[in-house]
Amino acid sequence: MPSDPNTIILTTAPSSSHAAQIIYGLDLRGIGAQVIENPLKSSDRYAIILVKGDEAVARSAITVIWDAMLDATPRAADIDGNCYFCGYNIAGLMPPVICPECGHPLDTIAARRAASEGRID
Repeated sequence: MPSDPNTIILTTAPSSSHAAQIIYGLDLRGIGAQVIENPLKSSDRYAIILVKGDEAVARSAITVIWDAMLDATPRAADIDGNCYFCGYNIAGLMPPVICPECGHPLDTIAARRAASEGRID
């Protein structure tokens, strides 16, 4: 964990370009944040921490920023409409989609990130 126990990690990012986009999005909203090496054991190398601003506003902004960054991946599914995690055909199911086969919620930011980054979480 960061050396300061009051440090608030807003999100993590796999690359410096993702981290820079998140910082930019937060800055546009008047939220001060900075990038540090991720102290948590995860596949994401960077952590974005709150420096100044309201935590609730910052967390809400993070959701909007990730949605914008993942715009090309509206659902964790392949081009044929199959669940990214198990391959079950989910084409035609209305959002929000939870795969009937494996139970993954496919419209979440976590699932969309995993699919866009080629990870199985």
